[in-house]
Amino acid sequence: MKTVVIFLCLVSAVFIAHTQNVNEYTKTNPAALNIPDAQATSTGDIAAYINNHFKTDDEKLRAIYIWIITHIQYSGDSIHRIILMEDREQLVTFAMRRKKGVCENFAAIFDDLCRKCGLKSFIVEGYTKQNNSLDKTSHAWNIVFAGNKWWPCDPTWDAGQPDYTYFKVSPEVFIKTHWPFDPLFQLLNYPITYKEFYNGNAYTKNSTAYFNYMDSINEYEKSSPVKKYVSASFRIQNNGAPYKLIRDKLSQLRLEAELIYQDKDSALYNNAVADYNNAINNFNAFLTYRNNQFKPQKTDAEIQSLFSEIENRIDSARANLKEINQSKAILTLDTGDIEYALNNLLNHLNEQKTFLKNYTGKTK
Repeated sequence: MKTVVIFLCLVSAVFIAHTQNVNEYTKTNPAALNIPDAQATSTGDIAAYINNHFKTDDEKLRAIYIWIITHIQYSGDSIHRIILMEDREQLVTFAMRRKKGVCENFAAIFDDLCRKCGLKSFIVEGYTKQNNSLDKTSHAWNIVFAGNKWWPCDPTWDAGQPDYTYFKVSPEVFIKTHWPFDPLFQLLNYPITYKEFYNGNAYTKNSTAYFNYMDSINEYEKSSPVKKYVSASFRIQNNGAPYKLIRDKLSQLRLEAELIYQDKDSALYNNAVADYNNAINNFNAFLTYRNNQFKPQKTDAEIQSLFSEIENRIDSARANLKEINQSKAILTLDTGDIEYALNNLLNHLNEQKTFLKNYTGKTK
């Protein structure tokens, strides 16, 4: 009899839990599906509606997911509009206008809505398996933080389906079909290699050393963009995938890093040029003062202050040029001309300082 009672309690508990989930879905689904068209023209409008009508992160996340998979249609004709380095905002705007898109569009819209609803999210790229066969092209999906945990979601694979199968899936289950380029986004303390994914060994716990992905993602979030690209490249290269499969992704990351390096170098070079021009202007001001036979009269301190300003500008320009010469960019700027000009200016400045010292000594 006790066994029967225990069994009945377990059945009741399961039924209650299932009923609660159904209630959550039945409350969230209609509200998400019935967002007025006038308030669904942009992700900003949709996010505002969701923030006003849903309270918890889980409710907001479910509403975002439901709206996307029921209102954005997967369309192969959109794939020709996707380029490797296309701006995320363009991916969102293009798909929202047409209500069509491919995986990059779905992932971009999901990420954009999550962030505008106060949820942490990342777009993840990698390879997928369907019917135990590796897809030939790469795919894009998302991870999102809700309930103090990171969850993988794939709105593309649920688009147009009556039930959502790839929403907040356990990472241990999700890795059976989705293998990220970057093992950081496997959300596993024991990431699997490409070979294990390809062979169907989806979760071999003892194959690698323990990896604290939660702390690693926290550190990743705080990193500068260039550090993110560099660290991701390192992890991808060391996860055992054939180079032909990760070549485009590595090229993308390296190009992103290269553009940041070049932008930084350009800013340093422009600062060096500005310092040089400022120094030249001050030097010409002294020459004008000298040609006017040192009139109107300046104190020694005022003249020395002018010289010090010129020297400080030269030092600042040289510091910027030194940083450029230590740049990690593949295509670096040539600093030879401005370095020559700075040295020439400093020589002329020293000549004028010597002249002034001799001149003031004689007049005294």
